[in-house]
Amino acid sequence: MLPAVYAPDIPIQRCKCVHPRAAENAPQATPPEPSAEVETAAVAAGAAPSEVERLILRAPARARETPPERRGGLERYSAWLAEAWAHRLDPSGLQFGTRARLGGEVVRLADGVSLAWAEAMGLGGWQRLRHRRLFAAEAQALTAARAVVAISPMVAADLARWHGRTDAAVVLNPVFAAPAPAANAATELVFVGHGFARKGLDFLLNALQGVPGVDLTVVGHDRTLPRWRRAARRAGIGHRVRFVGPQAAGPWVAGARLLVHPARYEPYGNAVAEAVTWGVPVVASDRTGAACLLDPAQVWRLDAGAAALAVSITQALCGPRAPLQQPPSAAEHLAALARVLWPAP
Repeated sequence: MLPAVYAPDIPIQRCKCVHPRAAENAPQATPPEPSAEVETAAVAAGAAPSEVERLILRAPARARETPPERRGGLERYSAWLAEAWAHRLDPSGLQFGTRARLGGEVVRLADGVSLAWAEAMGLGGWQRLRHRRLFAAEAQALTAARAVVAISPMVAADLARWHGRTDAAVVLNPVFAAPAPAANAATELVFVGHGFARKGLDFLLNALQGVPGVDLTVVGHDRTLPRWRRAARRAGIGHRVRFVGPQAAGPWVAGARLLVHPARYEPYGNAVAEAVTWGVPVVASDRTGAACLLDPAQVWRLDAGAAALAVSITQALCGPRAPLQQPPSAAEHLAALARVLWPAP
């Protein structure tokens, strides 16, 4: 049975592919006990009680050793789901990430489709050759999988385009920090994310030149941070851009007038979903999965350029708030995963 693909982190220097047999032979911890809520959802979806533990994801040791603000999607999601079973906690009180391997027959595309990411980042021939094992492993896993979970309609469309599968189940990520956390000092624009190039910070810095008198707070980490500081100064907006480093994003989002997420490729975008839940206006690119929660007027077309982004930001700051679609609750998310793993006969 072929395990789901172990998808990479998006930054090129961290991309890697784990061979399926290595995943099979990895040491496994004692499975935690499922929570009553999720066990009931799984059984109602057609699973025998003995099968429920198949959904369990174990938090790797580094999830406990890494500060929360620096955890990747695998660590956050694994820790969240393991705790949901081990401690019988209310899912609304747990942290949530983006990536996980569900089971041998199910692939969860929480990092999106690698070929779509490569296209969005403009990877050329030698760079694509460098990741050929990753692309091949992903294609093999998707071909063999009984079911595929996409975390947004955008990822489902990418799956159909690049791999020809049109049967993906779309299960949006939930938001657990509700109500909103205590806000940091009020700020106007907030940008959240690690890996500033993929998140589109260059678009935002260019657009900010067309939105005078508005300040920007950048929350997150990038290994080329000095280059981004210099870019802001060269654009004449260095005094309006504050880089606060890797921190818990929630308080910054909660205190913002507007969250801007102009990503080149973002399979979902948990910060966008959090902002929607907390009533914070958002402008996001059309290559952000969570843009499905937004009004079309809040979705900026990536090919429209920085000038159009400046217009979208101005309209969002000055205009009325548009109605938004709420992301699923934690319980709805887990129940949807259970239905995919154990479909009704």
